[in-house]
Amino acid sequence: MKFGILTGGGDCPGMNAFVRAVVRTTLNLRPQTSVWGVVDGWKGLLDNNYTRLTKLDVAGLTSRGGTILGTTRVPELATDPDLQETLARNLHDNGFNYLFVCGGNGSLKASNALNTIARRENLRTKFLVSPGSIDNDVCNTVGSSIGFYSALDKSLDMLEWIRDTASSHRRVYVVRSMGRKSAYLALYAGIASGAEFVVTPNEVVDYENVATLIAERDKDTRIIVSESYPMTLDEIRATLEKIFVQRGIKREVRAVDMGYFQRGGKTSVTDILRASWISYRMVQDAFKNCDSGFYTAYYTGHSPAPMPLEEAAGDEASHDSIPKELLDFMLALR
Repeated sequence: MKFGILTGGGDCPGMNAFVRAVVRTTLNLRPQTSVWGVVDGWKGLLDNNYTRLTKLDVAGLTSRGGTILGTTRVPELATDPDLQETLARNLHDNGFNYLFVCGGNGSLKASNALNTIARRENLRTKFLVSPGSIDNDVCNTVGSSIGFYSALDKSLDMLEWIRDTASSHRRVYVVRSMGRKSAYLALYAGIASGAEFVVTPNEVVDYENVATLIAERDKDTRIIVSESYPMTLDEIRATLEKIFVQRGIKREVRAVDMGYFQRGGKTSVTDILRASWISYRMVQDAFKNCDSGFYTAYYTGHSPAPMPLEEAAGDEASHDSIPKELLDFMLALR
C-alpha cells in the first residue's frame, strides 16, 4: 500500500504529532507500506511534490508546532472543478491508496470534492480527514479540533501577562482573539482566565453596561473580542473612552491583538494525544480497506464512528454556533 499525508489550511500545533503518528503507526504495523508527505499542502498536491517519510524523519516531532510538511492554500480549489479533477488524478496516477489529511474546513471540503470525483471515476485513492484548526470550528458537534487546546494554552499565558500590567496601572485591556467565525477560542480563554467580558461575533454589546462593569472593578478589566466581531479594537476603545469621559470614569484603555501568537509554539499534551489517537485509528482502518471518512474525538480513547465526508463537510452549523449553555456559563462567571 502507499499512503500520503497532507496538512492543509492554517497551521496549528498538533499537525506534526499527526504526521508522526501516521508514519510510526504505519511503519511499525506494516513496514512494507510506503508513506509520503505532500510538501506545502494542496499546492504540493497540484505540483506532485512529495517526500518519502521514515521513522527517523518524524523523530522528536510530538510537541513541535506548525507543520514540517508545510501548508500553502490554493483558494481556487474550492470552486474550480477542473483543478479538483487534476488533483484527484494526480493522487491516482501516483499510486496513493489513501490520503491522510489534517486541516480546517477548506481542507475538509476539498477532500470531499476530490473523494466525489474519485468515486465517480473509479480512482484508487480514498481520503481520511481529521480536524486541524485552532478555531475549533471543524464539525465540532462530534469532537474537538486538533490545535484548539494548544492555542488556548497560549491565550491563557498572554492574558495572565496582560493582567499583570492591567492590574498595576488600573487599566482596561481590549484583547482580540483569533477564531474566525467561531467564538470558542475567545470564550474558553475568557472562562479559563477569569476575564470580565467576552464579545462573541454576532453579539449586540451594550457598552454602557460594560462601562458600569468596569467602574465597579477596583483594578484591571480584560475584555476579549472574537475575531469576527465587526468593530475594530480602536473603535471599541474609542467607544469606551467616550463613555468614560461622559460619566467621569477614571480608566485608561489599551488594545492588544493576540493574533498569530495564539497559533504557534509548543503543542499541548491534549493535542498531542488527540492527534496521535486519531492517526492511529485512521491507519488501523486503512489497513482494513475502509472507505473515506472524517475522524475526530473528544478525548484519547474516544472512538466515534467515522462520518461520511459529505456529511461532515456539510455541517455548517458547527462552524460558528456556540451553545447557549456556554454563553450562560460565561455570564454567570463575570
